[in-house]
Amino acid sequence: MTEATTTNSAVLAHRWKILGVVCLVQFMLMVDDTVVNVALPSIQSDLGFTPATLPWIVNAYILAFGGLLVAAGRIGDRIGLVRTFVAGTALFAVASLACGVAQEPWQLVAARFVQGIGSALTSPTVLGLITVVFRDPAERGRAFGIWGGVAVTGGLSGVVLGGLITGLLEWRWVFYINLPVAAVALVLLPLLTKGVATAGRDVRIGLTGAVLLTGAVAATVYGLLGLAEAHSLARTAGFLGLAAVLFALFVVSEKKSTTPLVPAGLLSSRVRVAALVAGVLATGALFGVFFTLTLQLQRTLGFGPVLAGLAYVPFALGSFTSIKTAAKLAQRIAPQRLLLLATLVVALGGLLLAGGVLLGGYWALLPGLVVFGFGISTVLPVTAQLAVAGVAPENAGVAGGLVTSAQQLGGAVGLAVAGVLLGAAGDRHATALVGAVVLAGIAAVASLRTRE
Repeated sequence: MTEATTTNSAVLAHRWKILGVVCLVQFMLMVDDTVVNVALPSIQSDLGFTPATLPWIVNAYILAFGGLLVAAGRIGDRIGLVRTFVAGTALFAVASLACGVAQEPWQLVAARFVQGIGSALTSPTVLGLITVVFRDPAERGRAFGIWGGVAVTGGLSGVVLGGLITGLLEWRWVFYINLPVAAVALVLLPLLTKGVATAGRDVRIGLTGAVLLTGAVAATVYGLLGLAEAHSLARTAGFLGLAAVLFALFVVSEKKSTTPLVPAGLLSSRVRVAALVAGVLATGALFGVFFTLTLQLQRTLGFGPVLAGLAYVPFALGSFTSIKTAAKLAQRIAPQRLLLLATLVVALGGLLLAGGVLLGGYWALLPGLVVFGFGISTVLPVTAQLAVAGVAPENAGVAGGLVTSAQQLGGAVGLAVAGVLLGAAGDRHATALVGAVVLAGIAAVASLRTRE
């Protein structure tokens, strides 16, 4: 029994309300990704983190989240997307409360790790639920567009909220704000999805594959983070080497397993693989631009945290514009062609931003902010749409896990590229932005492989 077989007319009638609820939670998760970064100095002085341990407030979350995404998506296929979404959201809320009341560094790091687990359970099921509930391809494309716009603007909103909260209240409220959002979702989603089956009982979870893939992704992310943070090359090479070994063992294990974590046919599609690769590269460009511009705004232009966050408003405007425009374009242009056009727009936006940095002043950055925001908010939902197209309902969770895992890896790649280029160029921000342009250009090449 799968979700598709028992999705009734009442659930389909509520599909836009369901989208609203899951996007609200997606917004919360994306805000949490960035809001904590702004509060790090306050947390350090209050709880006594050392410079060596402070990054673990972020890294603990990233490692748990990035490592568990695919396995968590498969859990959603096994016990049901709605149940997994509820469990993940509840766990995230409890962990957020634990973060807020933490009195010792180890308590906050542990709670952040649990937050990452909750987010890993929730994120893939968001895409899975959109795939199952929206049957019409045009409506599904529009739903993915809304999801993509919400995800991008959520990350930007976290910067502004982080500055406001730490300035007007205290850092603990960056975690407490998650509680009412989670409460609303936990009440509404079960009511709106009563016609969706609770489990796919014919789905099995390959534990060996789950352990190997989780370790491989975690080692990759940690190795790339070390590269971005200018840690020793030996340590980075060691973790990336470990990741390569674990990935190889995962592939061997999956071929021999009668219950593979990732169904054999899921990655046999050239279109799906190309879409995932484009997603990795495009997300890398986004994270690289976000990281580099934040430094440019604060170091060079002298913006404070709140003003630096508000400086991204044109980016958000471009993102919101893409939601409506991309939906109209999707009715006239095949998603494969739309992906190619959008990745080229992202590259153009990156070039405009690099030129704006060289010209100097905030106003020179405005065209690039709008263009890049429009392009990236079109690319991400289209890659997700292509990656889950044709997936059986009982595999919707693991497909969503692959999409989100690709984006997480992309974030680590983008930060690593930006960090290396900034170090090599002596903090020349335009050079790091050109790195994002290159990533977007390679994503455009990958998008050509999505054509049947």
